[in-house]
Amino acid sequence: MSVEPSLAPVECEVLFPCPPARAYRLFVDDLGTWWPLGTHSVFGAEGTVAVTDGRLVETGPDGATAVWGTITEAVEPEVLEFTWHPGADPDTATLVRVTFAAAGPGGTRVRLVHTGWQARPDGAAARAGYDRGWPGVLDALAAAA
Repeated sequence: MSVEPSLAPVECEVLFPCPPARAYRLFVDDLGTWWPLGTHSVFGAEGTVAVTDGRLVETGPDGATAVWGTITEAVEPEVLEFTWHPGADPDTATLVRVTFAAAGPGGTRVRLVHTGWQARPDGAAARAGYDRGWPGVLDALAAAA
């Protein structure tokens, strides 16, 4: 199967009603409180997810784990970048970069850019799915803020 050498990144952003440092910490420290596990996870709503030892790790109700990705850059409170392969082979990882920038009085513009689709054998289909999925994930984060 041939994959297009370059697929456009998925890009989305949302405004948060809190300062960048709070938005960043909410993403990293409280991932398990806002992530929509019922629709966007390996183990479903009964799982939990957290950043552990520089990795995003989901734990199922039976204790099984699935690594979603590894943090490649963390510049608090501005940038969080990580590989992305929820429950899949790390060789098929894509890259997610989330930036946190001050916007207005006390607010934050959170921007997510997801690239690297050529690493996946189903790059175009995966990209289309994440193009629909990431906005809902960021909306869940914004609601938690």
